Formats: sequence, C-alpha cells, structure tokens
Amino acid sequence: MPETPPVLPPAARRDEESYLSFAEGLRAFTQRAVAPQMTAIAEAQLRAAQPASLEEVKRVLDPLPIVAARNRLMRSTQEMKWVGIHEAYQACEAELLAALDQADRQGPGSVSYDPAFDYPAYFREARFHLQPGGYWQHPLAGLYYHSGTNIFFTGRNTNDAIQRDLVALIPLPADSQVRRVLDLGCSAGQSTTALKERFPQAELWGIDISAPMVRYAHWRAIQLGLEVHFAQMKAEELRFPDASFDLVWAFILFHELPVAIGQQVVREVYRVLREGGVFALADFPNRPPEQAASLAGYLRHFDTTDNGERYGSAFVYSDFAGTLREAGFRQVVLDAAPGNWIPLRVCVK
Repeated sequence: MPETPPVLPPAARRDEESYLSFAEGLRAFTQRAVAPQMTAIAEAQLRAAQPASLEEVKRVLDPLPIVAARNRLMRSTQEMKWVGIHEAYQACEAELLAALDQADRQGPGSVSYDPAFDYPAYFREARFHLQPGGYWQHPLAGLYYHSGTNIFFTGRNTNDAIQRDLVALIPLPADSQVRRVLDLGCSAGQSTTALKERFPQAELWGIDISAPMVRYAHWRAIQLGLEVHFAQMKAEELRFPDASFDLVWAFILFHELPVAIGQQVVREVYRVLREGGVFALADFPNRPPEQAASLAGYLRHFDTTDNGERYGSAFVYSDFAGTLREAGFRQVVLDAAPGNWIPLRVCVK
C-alpha cells in the first residue's frame, strides 16, 4: 500500500493535540476494555429476562451500572472530540479557509458547489455524529469530519486504511472495463482518492450534498496529486447521463438517509450505471425487525438517539436487499467479504 502524505493539518498547539489524543485513547479504552465486560453482563441478564421488545430490553439494561458507564463514555468521547477539534484549528482558521479558497481554483481535478444550495430538511435537521453545525454549516466541516473520523476509528482511519482496504475488495465488471467511477456521499474524499489509486486511468467523480465536504475533498486530492472531480450534489438527484458509469461506490451512506430517500438513491444509481456495471457499498448490516429485542438492537437504538445516527435504526430494520432488487439489480450479493468489519454488498446492472 502506498503511503499517503500527511494532508490532515496538525493541531495549532500541543495542548489541543494532547486533548485529542486523550479523547481517542478514552474511546479505545471504552471499546476494548469496557464494552466486552458490558456485553458479557448484559447478555447474561437478557438470557435470564427473555425480553420480547426493545422497551423490555431497555428496562433490563438501563439500570446496570456498567451499561450506563459504557453509554456515558461513548457519548462523552464524541462530545469531547468535537470540542477539541474546533479548538485545535481555531487559531489557524483564517489560513485554512484561504487554502480552501485557493484550492477551488486549482487542479488536478476540479470542484463545483453552489453557495446558495438549498439543503433538504432531512439533511439540515440531522446532527450527524453530534458534529456541531452538522456537515454543512461551517466552511471547515470537511476538515472537522476528517479529523473526527481519525478519533472515531481509533487509529484504523490513518493513511486512509479503511477506505483503501474496502476499495480493494470491490469486484470488477465482467468485462473488466472501468473507465468512469462515481463515489456517492464522498465526504472528505478518502474513498474517492483510494478509487483513483486503484483505477488510475479512470475518470473519478466524488459527490456529496455538503459544499464544505467537496471543497475539503478537492483540497486534499490536490495535495495527493490525484485528478478527481468533486461536485456538490444530492445522491437522489444525480446530474449525470444514463449509463455513464462503470462502477459506483458508497461507503456508510445509506444509514444516514431516510429509507425513502435511500430508495431514490438506489434507483438513481441503477440509472447512471451502464449495463454490466457494478454497484458496491459498505454499510450497517440489515436485520429483521424482531431482532431489535436484543443487545444489538439496544446498541443500535443508543447510536440512533445518542450519537446522531438519526436514520440508522430505520435503515438497519428495512428491506434493503429488496430495494436493490426492485430497482432492477441482479446478482445481489449481501456479504461479498465474509468476516469483514462491515458488510460489503455488491450488485450488477
């Protein structure tokens, strides 16, 4: 794997850098030390109680001290990281904004966005991952998100490792022709640049509904010397011709959309893919609604209510496989990389 240059700007001061390191360490401790103990205790309690609904699960688990501790730590580390990130870049905000402005006019690649873009209510009203101002209100939201994911993934996001590993798993179309690739909901552009590295001769497009995201993604791609085109665009209203892409990719997008909007996105993907083209995505696993009465259902509910995953539960308990097939996709494989940390779904037009 080639080494990515350190494009994420460092914190302005050592104090902020230390604070962010502490937040990441506390999150890692919660996940690797507290969570396994909590899981063992919670599952024993649920086996004894045999709850029949999520509400009954909550009545069993909420009073347990270790469950409350895990939940508080997960929420607090999310809040801590955003405080630290904003403070980390406050002193150099003017320089960073100037760098984005300059990058808008530079290549390789391009970026387009609309300062008067009308963000839909489902996006405006969601505070994804508790990020202050969401993904769109602050002009440095893309930088904040990138820095936040480094902490969220506790080291696994360094050097774009998560995105590169997943992109490497995407199967080619049957004819092996990959001339034009689309990254849906590209956010900071990490998957987009990983796709360009894998398919250097292909024309790469990354689209996101957030202007700060595509601006930061473009700035980042310039530093990597990669020619990628970024555009502000709704995934449910793609401004591309029919059958114009060989491959479409989406990383953790659909659980951040209302189910009805996700269905529109799938139909748009089908439209812009050429015959034989591949649609691949990595996102939360789908489960039957009755499985909400479980520890997994409890944790998903917590993520939805306390971690800004507003649409996460609805996506998990939806028939997403049915959505893919109803759009017209064939060869729908719901777990194309068994044992991977997140399901990889692959389907063919």
